[in-house]
Amino acid sequence: MVVLAGLACAGAPGFAEEETPVAPVDLRAAERSVFSQFGEDGVIEKIFEIIEPGPKFAVEFGAHDGVTNSNMRNLVVNHGWSSFQIEGDPKRAAALAKAYEDYPGTKTLQAWVWPGNIEILFEENGVPKDLDLLVIDIDSNDYYVWRAIRDYRPKVVMIETNRHFPPPQLMVIDFHPMNYWDGTYYTGASLQSMYNLAKKKGYELIYQLRVGPNTVWVDKKYYSRFGIKDNSPEAIYKPYPKLKKEHREKITWGRNGVPWPENKQYLTWEDLKIEKKFLFDR
Repeated sequence: MVVLAGLACAGAPGFAEEETPVAPVDLRAAERSVFSQFGEDGVIEKIFEIIEPGPKFAVEFGAHDGVTNSNMRNLVVNHGWSSFQIEGDPKRAAALAKAYEDYPGTKTLQAWVWPGNIEILFEENGVPKDLDLLVIDIDSNDYYVWRAIRDYRPKVVMIETNRHFPPPQLMVIDFHPMNYWDGTYYTGASLQSMYNLAKKKGYELIYQLRVGPNTVWVDKKYYSRFGIKDNSPEAIYKPYPKLKKEHREKITWGRNGVPWPENKQYLTWEDLKIEKKFLFDR
């Protein structure tokens, strides 16, 4: 089992962290999946060897069933962390609750998340304001939800970005409370747009997973501990790995001159049609 502990010298009284060069931390080598989908478990473990966790508390939404591709379960089951996990789909949320019924430090909730309710959900469910890890995974309004979180200050944030828009391209999907991922590239925000938001919030980019859309950000006061010489979006960005033809066509609908299929031009709910709009100015 990996012990999650801080470095002995980091944060010590009188320690001038920014004046002491450190070797680059190899987060790529740390990628390892216990329950996570693309190696996030190992990256999270490595980060919290470098940043000593405080309350050992993590939050994830959407959390799926709490086991499949979970970024929380390794922390809870193998490292004794507490967590708050939110899932919108009722069947998955029921499975999520079942998965953690033997772990009293974890609270689960069936709820749909948007900017207007996220801090209310945190407050009503006992999330500490100095939580250690926040995972945002709603495949749609991720950018807007993170922007709305002001009273809670996670040390580390993991959030998906849209790799179809490489730096320095700006792109955020137009906000609608009923946005969802329909299997196309209409989702989230580009790495550059997320980077600009993170800088405003006082966070620094430290990693993008080799596969999948997740990126990792830390509170700027911890950034120098990772020995990164250049954390610009251009330096960190990785394009999507080459995919089989059938998968590539599915996720690039509407991109680079490929028209949206007729049934993918809008996001549709019963009696509701949401026009897809990309915003290129933030």
